[in-house]
Amino acid sequence: MLETWLSPDSWTHEQWLVFSILGFVVVAVIFVAYRLYKIMRSVSTKRELPVLRPGKRAGSRR
Repeated sequence: MLETWLSPDSWTHEQWLVFSILGFVVVAVIFVAYRLYKIMRSVSTKRELPVLRPGKRAGSRR
């Protein structure tokens, strides 16, 4: 059984299809985990609040 899986030359169409679907699922899970990690990391960092007082806005002239 192992030598069948180690020689892709003898794979049937169904085996290639299963391998392709599993590969896609693995890549999708890794991508989703990476995006969730980036979202969680950005939520935990402090953001600088904008200064909204009328005299402190950029470009405002009094």
